[in-house]
Amino acid sequence: MHRRHFHSLRDHPNARHRHRHHSRTPPGYFRIACMWSSFYYAQSNYKLALVLYVLNFAGDLVDGFAARLFNQSSNYGATLDMVTDRVSTAGLCAYLAVLYPDDAFAYVSLIVIDVFSHWFHMYASAKTNQHHKDNQANFFLQWYYGCYPLFGYCCLAQEFYYLAKWILRFEPNVALPFAPDVTLDVVCNYVFLPGMLMKQVVNFAQWWNAAAMLAVVDAEAAQKRAK
Repeated sequence: MHRRHFHSLRDHPNARHRHRHHSRTPPGYFRIACMWSSFYYAQSNYKLALVLYVLNFAGDLVDGFAARLFNQSSNYGATLDMVTDRVSTAGLCAYLAVLYPDDAFAYVSLIVIDVFSHWFHMYASAKTNQHHKDNQANFFLQWYYGCYPLFGYCCLAQEFYYLAKWILRFEPNVALPFAPDVTLDVVCNYVFLPGMLMKQVVNFAQWWNAAAMLAVVDAEAAQKRAK
């Protein structure tokens, strides 16, 4: 793939009012079409597939704007938006595992971390009746979500790292069009990679926080049963 007015980065707690209205608009379905088409063309026409994936990524920006513009809020839309984000990231990592077989375990692990983190948090949020990005008990998460530039950098860096690795598999020596002396490989390793790794730390912290939330729910339920 996280961004995107920053909810489109998939994560920011200040987006709680936006999170309930995505994807009841055509852009939401456009994203799904682009994502699916991107995976279909991934091995036969990587440039077309890359463009389609970027459109899917950009569609998340348009989706939130259109949902607010047309006042199309729904639990269905919020769920569809989140699932599209997660499936897009998982599909891209799966494809990178094919492109880089020696690193396949690492990319599969990234899928596992992403699924654990987000689904634990979504379930914990449903059980505690709060948005899964709000009221973080974990100090690290409070700091991360409270630092808007850091949050945006990590989310974008993760997506751009995956996309850069995709390009580099086919064009390993490609340079930046606006800086011919700087290769994409250098940017990928020194600009995108740190943010991507930081995002995995955040994902682990989110899982840990969600597990703690569920432990409290279970403890309260056990106390009620004991009465």
